[in-house]
Parts: sequence; structure tokens; C-alpha cells
Amino acid sequence: MQAAKVFAASIFELALRQGDRFGLLSVGGDGLRMIPAASGPRHRDRCQLELHALRANGMWPAEAALRPAWERIRAGDLAVVLSDGFDEAVVSLSERLSAARRDLSFIQLLTAEERDFPFRGGRRFIDPEGGDPVLADGPAARDEFLARFAAAKAALAARLATAGVRLATWHLDEPLDQPLRQLFPARASRTVPERA
Repeated sequence: MQAAKVFAASIFELALRQGDRFGLLSVGGDGLRMIPAASGPRHRDRCQLELHALRANGMWPAEAALRPAWERIRAGDLAVVLSDGFDEAVVSLSERLSAARRDLSFIQLLTAEERDFPFRGGRRFIDPEGGDPVLADGPAARDEFLARFAAAKAALAARLATAGVRLATWHLDEPLDQPLRQLFPARASRTVPERA
């Protein structure tokens, strides 16, 4: 969650420096929260205060609660989704927004551990979003995990590509501007804010 907040704050700063309008939409167990697009330093500060208050919690709300996403994000608007991409609801929402002619980019936020699986010895793996703990020997589980994880990432990439959604992956130990330069090469050639 903290990584997504840092990344969103960086996007606000980049949009501010470029004179673009920007806003914030967050989805969680308590429904949809939104700050409509505007511009200027005071608006950036409002968005950052909202970011600071966000907490990861609960399941996605019912589809009816997401209606303002279509009402406030207009056709042709650029929307950037920040997620690990392994929640069906966020992928489905991305597909629907893209089908409704929203210009969508998806930044998949992953840890270095997910990429490298560096675990040694016996481990107890716990899914923070639910599910039973899994006991495994790190080195013995590594190859299977990496193969299944690569397959899941490839399936997500194919699904988003089919929907016309641009995808970039950011591992938390990589430079913050890497996915932005990949998705928006012309825009990111300007100064990209340093990590907060």
C-alpha cells in the first residue's frame, strides 16, 4: 500500500509540473472514494492528504458502487491503475473502463521477493488477503513458484493487451520512473520527481 501511495504522489507531482489536470480514485471495502480532476498545487495537496488517509481493507464493493468511475472519468481521459494485478475485480474494472474508451495504463506493483523468491530454509507463507498459510522449504518451492508466477503475469499481460490497456511492471527495488518512461516515453522525458 505504501508503495502505491508513493507512486501516486509522484504521478500527481509529474502532472502538476506538466500543467495537466489530475485526480484520485480509490476502491476498497468502504466503497469508492474520489477527488475529481483539477490542477494546481492546492489540488495536489488535497490529493496527497486523501492518499495519506487511505488504508488497505476489505473486499471490493458491489459493482453498483463503482458507477461514479464511469461518470467522473470521461471518455479520452487518461487513467493509471496501480495494483499487483492479481485481484479479478481490478482487472475487470480496467477492461470495462478501456472498453468505454477511457485511456488506461496499468502499473503492476510487485516486490523484489516475488521476482526473485530468495527465501532459504523452511518458511510459512501467508497471503495477506486471506487464505490458509502454506508451509514450504524455500529452495524446494522456488522453481514452481517462479514458473506459476510467470504464467500468472503472462496471463494478465495478455488479458490487458486484448482489452487495449497498456501494462508496465514496477518492482519496488527499481527506479520509480521506470514504468512511467515505459508507458509515456514522450512525457517522461521531462523531469520525473525523485522518490519521496
